[in-house]
Amino acid sequence: MPAIPMTDALMALSLFDILGIMTKWLIYIGVASSLGGFLMMLMNVGSTTRKQQIDSSTAPACDDFSGYMRKGAMIGILAVTMNFFIQVGSFAETGLAGMWDPLMTEILWQSSVGGSVSWRIAGFVLVLLATFMPVKKTGLPRYSALGLLLMATLCLAYSFTLIGHSADMDDLGKWLVALHVVAIGAWIGSLIPLWTKCGRLEAQSLKNVMDLFGKLAIYIVAVVVITGLILLSLLFQSPVEFIDTGYGRAILTKLFIISAILAIAALHKFSLVPNLVDNGLKSGSLAVKLSSKPKQGEANSVGILQRSIRVEILIAALILTTTAVLSSVLGPQSLA
Repeated sequence: MPAIPMTDALMALSLFDILGIMTKWLIYIGVASSLGGFLMMLMNVGSTTRKQQIDSSTAPACDDFSGYMRKGAMIGILAVTMNFFIQVGSFAETGLAGMWDPLMTEILWQSSVGGSVSWRIAGFVLVLLATFMPVKKTGLPRYSALGLLLMATLCLAYSFTLIGHSADMDDLGKWLVALHVVAIGAWIGSLIPLWTKCGRLEAQSLKNVMDLFGKLAIYIVAVVVITGLILLSLLFQSPVEFIDTGYGRAILTKLFIISAILAIAALHKFSLVPNLVDNGLKSGSLAVKLSSKPKQGEANSVGILQRSIRVEILIAALILTTTAVLSSVLGPQSLA
């Protein structure tokens, strides 16, 4: 079957296609917020266990992460529900009223689409439950919350193996998709908490956070790159498809965007983070320092890091947008 050119596919988007892409993007936001918040909470708990807190107060930090994940889970539940009924309307082909077609709703619910919705709702509900549990330095509540978040991660990751291009893959491909989702979701979802910390932590605590995240990011990026390359080898039968198909060109665009975010991450690790303390930010709240007119070099270091993370967040949002389009209206020729 000949591949549909990318421009033709985008020009032919229906209202349901556009709504589907938008809600799928929100689903990705919910997943990333849940996984990224979980990663930040693990970092904070692990640091506390080693008596090297990454925040000035563990309880407020965990509360911040809980609130962040709670918002993401609520967005995820709403987006998953909306996306399901949008797909119902798309298949019913009777306009917006078709979103409530009982027969098509039952058919889709009993398909892999319904299975994916169930696992995603279950994952987000587990995240919500975990965020309402008191996370203390020690004790059952903390480990119960972390256990619920681990189960939520498994549910969310598994949901991606049931639909889309991964549904036609073998077991290896499905496992790779799950790992890829967890890795890139945790990475992207941690950016907003990191950006927030730039204005509220003491300088040394901020550097500890960024150093620890930088160490973990090495492994996260390795998983993203390795699983991504293997998945590309499974999806494309020939390198020519990267040029001759709309899906291939879209993948190349996504790879270019990912390379940009990798370059920014490298800039953080090897330049901006080491400069925090080198420029004299050794103690005191950054918020206080900035409000009391610190040295120009100190203010510049913090400002540059914050702006850099902000750019990284925007690029991450673009990656999720590209992924939503790829998984909605474009597909590899091998699965056509």
